[in-house]
Amino acid sequence: MLKVAAKKNPMTDLYDRLGSVGLPRKYLQEIVLPNWWDDEIAHNSAGYAEGLMILSKNLGLDLSTMQNQAVPVGLRNLGPCKFKKVARTRDEDLLLARTVATRVVDLIGPAVPKVKIHLPTTATEIRQVILRSGLPWVDLLSLVNYCWSVAVPVLPVSVFPPRAKKMDGLTSLRSDRYAVVISKNAKHSAWLLFVLAHELGHIFQGHLRNEGVLVDELVDRKSTDEEEKTANNFALELLTGNPELEVFPVGRKASARALARAALQAGEKEQIDPGHIVLNCAFQMGGDFFAIANAALRLLEPHADAVASLRSTMLANLDKTELPEDTYEFILKACRARPVQ
Repeated sequence: MLKVAAKKNPMTDLYDRLGSVGLPRKYLQEIVLPNWWDDEIAHNSAGYAEGLMILSKNLGLDLSTMQNQAVPVGLRNLGPCKFKKVARTRDEDLLLARTVATRVVDLIGPAVPKVKIHLPTTATEIRQVILRSGLPWVDLLSLVNYCWSVAVPVLPVSVFPPRAKKMDGLTSLRSDRYAVVISKNAKHSAWLLFVLAHELGHIFQGHLRNEGVLVDELVDRKSTDEEEKTANNFALELLTGNPELEVFPVGRKASARALARAALQAGEKEQIDPGHIVLNCAFQMGGDFFAIANAALRLLEPHADAVASLRSTMLANLDKTELPEDTYEFILKACRARPVQ
């Protein structure tokens, strides 16, 4: 009696090769490949080729290296990149997160409304545009909506391969169009507000190379890097009107309730987001004061879900009819977003 060995699925070797460069099978199956994909499809050569194309498109992988088992899997040229990182981090540590974020930016392009508008040249101009709409201060939602209104998408890309070192934010200039990626996972909007304002600083201060990206591993308000300092000053001017604003507590030892109350009063008077006032104060004081500041943020924003607001704004502004269904699905997964019904 003869026993016929089952033909090995080519996806098995492919998963092993991709796993060796930090792209494990589970991530590929659950995030990168579409829901309809089944590895059994790859037993057919045309089906396997389709799987390779999907992985190559969504991850920016060099298709020729995926097809050739004799060479390591490589990336296509994703353009120049500036890495703003802490001392112990290497550029390659941020490569996987940069790759996924950059691909989402590239893929989403056709679905971003194309508007022609004169962009302001200063942070104060942007601040005035937002305040003239009747808002009491520049908050996260108003700044995100402003960005989308001038065709600068703000994308909450946060689902990366397990080995990827995440960044706070990324700014992109691709085909003469800007985009911002926010990957920081913070519940309260004040944290993401400064990151977004900082990334806009990189855009409006001309820090980006053509067809390239700038990766901020950590938006450090005390950074000595000249571009980081410039972006921080831009952010402060945009949010407060003063590029060098520093907030300190006054009087007896602050409590969370007193800090929240004082921040709300000062915010209404100076047209500054109270959450930013709280965090600005925390960064000046440092140490244990962050515990008080975070408690104050909970009082100011008891039902906070800042990343969810980024997702909902993205979904409201994207024209998904301009994207293939599989591409739209990958973008949603990378942003941990649910499709609009």
